[in-house]
Amino acid sequence: MKKVLFYQKGTPKNQIELWNINLKKWHQDFKLIHLDDPQAHEALIALLWKAPMEIISKYKNLKALISLGQGVDHIINDINFVKNMSVYRIVDPYMAKSMSHWMILSILNFIRDYEGYRVQQIKKIYKSRNCLDFKKIKIGIYGVGEIGKVVAKDLNSLGFNILGWSRVQKDFKFFKSYHSKDGFNYMIENCDIHICLLPLTRNTKNIFNKDVFFKMKNGVCFINAGRGEHIDEKDLIYFCGNKIKLAILDVFRVEPLPKTHPFWRCKNIVIWPHVSAETNVETAAKQVAKAIKLIHAGKIPKNKINFDLGY
Repeated sequence: MKKVLFYQKGTPKNQIELWNINLKKWHQDFKLIHLDDPQAHEALIALLWKAPMEIISKYKNLKALISLGQGVDHIINDINFVKNMSVYRIVDPYMAKSMSHWMILSILNFIRDYEGYRVQQIKKIYKSRNCLDFKKIKIGIYGVGEIGKVVAKDLNSLGFNILGWSRVQKDFKFFKSYHSKDGFNYMIENCDIHICLLPLTRNTKNIFNKDVFFKMKNGVCFINAGRGEHIDEKDLIYFCGNKIKLAILDVFRVEPLPKTHPFWRCKNIVIWPHVSAETNVETAAKQVAKAIKLIHAGKIPKNKINFDLGY
């Protein structure tokens, strides 16, 4: 029986069995094995999330790697990654909706001043607080791919004015799309809420830095659910409390976020532990099982990564 390698960092040991049960609902002709299994060298395919690539690169029979998430930077940006292996990612509508729900939660908390009301409750203060007019604010989404366009559409349906930015021009019916450096700068200078959902590439690393934060309007909200490396952390801290009224972060350069990190002490930063859109095994298993079947048959599944673009 064909072997498929499995490794998922930071998850319970029973995760491999959970994936095995759900994958077998759609495809039977393979055996899921752990990274340290004696038969690991026989595998042609590996299902990975933040695996030790120095070990993966030693398995010469591997032809394809499937990321157990929508991001692939943990694979292709690793210095030990060997480019003769194809890489695929999960594109799951469930994950996109989960991200959309988290974004809506974060945005509504900001514009309705949820934290202000929580403080008032503790002090037993019963009075209204100022909130933003949702019809007047602009929300900029940087990265309008499979997840970003769902977030944009859902926010649009709630009456928000949405602007989207991507590497190349894209046309959408429900929001205005920008591209290029000029388009990026326009959104940075005019939006009231900034959402980062970009893939991590050599062109997007540290894309949010002091020069960009300086151009933002005073009192904006900055939300990052892309990757921690998208922002310069020192620059973000410097601008929090003036240009940036609130930063809501779900991703960080080092995860788990170290207890000594200055983010913990910044009252203008809300920290989430990378949970905005977690992979759902039940909904993702069908496409992963199909990809395994196609690769073993010598065919190419959907969602293959272009190494030049980084996604």
